[in-house]
Amino acid sequence: MKSIRTVIFVSVIIGAAWFGVRYAWNILPIYISSEPQAGAANASQVPVLMYHKISPDPKSGGLGIRVTPASFEHQMQYLAKNGYHTVLLTELTDFIKGDQILPAKSVVITFDDGYLDNYKYAFPILKKYGFTATVFLVADYIGKTNEFDVAKKLEPVNRLLGWNEIDQMSRYGITFGAHTLNHTSLTDITLPEARYEIENCKLVLEEHLKTPTEAFAYPYGHYNSQLEEIVRESGYTIAVTSDQGLVTYGSDPYAIKRVRIIGKYDLRKFINELNKSRT
Repeated sequence: MKSIRTVIFVSVIIGAAWFGVRYAWNILPIYISSEPQAGAANASQVPVLMYHKISPDPKSGGLGIRVTPASFEHQMQYLAKNGYHTVLLTELTDFIKGDQILPAKSVVITFDDGYLDNYKYAFPILKKYGFTATVFLVADYIGKTNEFDVAKKLEPVNRLLGWNEIDQMSRYGITFGAHTLNHTSLTDITLPEARYEIENCKLVLEEHLKTPTEAFAYPYGHYNSQLEEIVRESGYTIAVTSDQGLVTYGSDPYAIKRVRIIGKYDLRKFINELNKSRT
């Protein structure tokens, strides 16, 4: 009888332990690394993460280009716990040419459009983990709303960053890139009009920030070889697209691929997206 009670007791302990492991795996995945084993993280490939809005408010838009602050924090915590280092987008220009070696698990964080929620919600989280990022600004809409998307019925009204928020983020180490004057689809206008949008956005940002604006993002991800050439001639050193993939040695610096992160991703999906393009 005593041996039977012992067997039952041990079985209960093992069962409870197994339940605990299953619970931790399902509920607390952020503490369990899903990274490839040592040697799989290749310093010759760098993910450039593409975000837009970081907001808890469903009225600001759906979970397409909106990521909740809670999800964003889980993602940044995962990167920090798994040894990722943020590098500047502009550092990729030398990396692409093979003139600069970046640490293993380097990552670039970018935000398109310059929403005010980037300052309110994303910025404190970035500072918490010691990360930097690049925010692409629509020069004629700084301090205003995203009328460029509202008019097309693509997004609800959202406030955009003003110069005060931009200055605070810049002093910390957030860099700012150009996203044209009016967030115009550059493939839908003439090349002279596109050049005006590209060149003058750079001038507006540089006049205020007093630093070179080297990075550019194509609105809506629309670009072609002629636009790449205009971006290069305008003095930018790097430009990002919405094409999916990682940056490698020999990548086109004026057609940088990114990894789009949307609000519907749970942490496991984020990890998969972070690593799925690795070779």
